[in-house]
Amino acid sequence: MNLTDDQIEFISNSLAFNGLKNKDIKEDIIDHICTTIETSNHTDFKTAYEEAIHKLGGYYNIKLLQKETKQLLYTKTILKTKRGLYFSSLAMVLLFSIGLIFKMFEWPYANIALLAGLSVLLFIYLPILFYNKYKQSIINYQS
Repeated sequence: MNLTDDQIEFISNSLAFNGLKNKDIKEDIIDHICTTIETSNHTDFKTAYEEAIHKLGGYYNIKLLQKETKQLLYTKTILKTKRGLYFSSLAMVLLFSIGLIFKMFEWPYANIALLAGLSVLLFIYLPILFYNKYKQSIINYQS
């Protein structure tokens, strides 16, 4: 069976309607469905299309594939932000601790260490934390 442009458009619209948003994955799934339909023995497009979707595991598995792919793509970004959170929190705690110890013993530079710890908190740790939360919410929303 050869597919017409209208049938390919129907497949694309159907996948978009059922939650497939990633352009690259959508093109691959459309190609796979078209190949399955063209090699099937059915003469009816609707029956062949339903069989192709069934072979892929249904729309739920297609959405699950999209979610897993997105998580794999953003794994590097997530690891970098978590590493940044770890090191900035370590620097912040060390600077605050040094500042407090210096303050208790009334040594010089106590205020500078406390100010440096506060600066790390405000300008490094919190922005990375909020960026990480924002990216996670985008990933969860799009999945």
